[in-house]
Amino acid sequence: MNVLVLISGIADPKWPLPPQPDATALQIHASRYAVMSPFDEAALELALKLRDADPSVAITAVVAGGEALARKTAEWRLDAVHRFDPGAIGAWDCRGFACALAEAAGPLGRDAALLLIGREFGDFDDGSVPPLIAREFRIEHINLALALQSREGVLWAARQRGSVVERMRLRGPALLSVTNDSHNRLRHPLLKNVMAARKLQFPVLSGSATGSRVALAALERYSPPPRASACHLLTGTPQQQADALAEVLIACREQA
Repeated sequence: MNVLVLISGIADPKWPLPPQPDATALQIHASRYAVMSPFDEAALELALKLRDADPSVAITAVVAGGEALARKTAEWRLDAVHRFDPGAIGAWDCRGFACALAEAAGPLGRDAALLLIGREFGDFDDGSVPPLIAREFRIEHINLALALQSREGVLWAARQRGSVVERMRLRGPALLSVTNDSHNRLRHPLLKNVMAARKLQFPVLSGSATGSRVALAALERYSPPPRASACHLLTGTPQQQADALAEVLIACREQA
């Protein structure tokens, strides 16, 4: 079985944003300090678990990022790693980005029985790119996927659905947008595979699809609104604090 993992990465939050965060500066910053997001890691871990259960599973990754992120992805000894160059398409243009990526990875996607992608795929947590890619490939899309399991050659997916977990049987090719969970936390790569990844060369995929008319017009710094609720600081002995807390809770109940 062929599994295609799509990875976009995010800008490492440990590095501050550029002093003048215009569109060009943000794209350069995201490329220079790219790391996998928790959702990228979860998607890759699900693919690795499938290969653990069945060594015949072949994993191919398409990385929408620079060579450093592709090299990092290759540290898990995948069968193939490709880079995707989005060209002038910005991450805020979800439709243009998804169309270009689907066109560039077309042969790889059509040969894959399963596509795995983080639920936030380079779209600032908008969540629009995964279903758009599934639409381009004309396959089923399952969001908020948590786990995968193969039983007698049949794939079962578990996904988060509000306060419950649904288990679904995959009856054909599907794209799963994966959310992070304690059970799909990415393992550490082996040192020998890390060293081997340093010598690899990565073919670059590009599509002729152009972006839509969505453009980034302006950026403004976000100022969180002031807290509207009052803060009560409890002082005194433990008994005095307990009495004061009881009075606050009684007042809240009466107001409700």
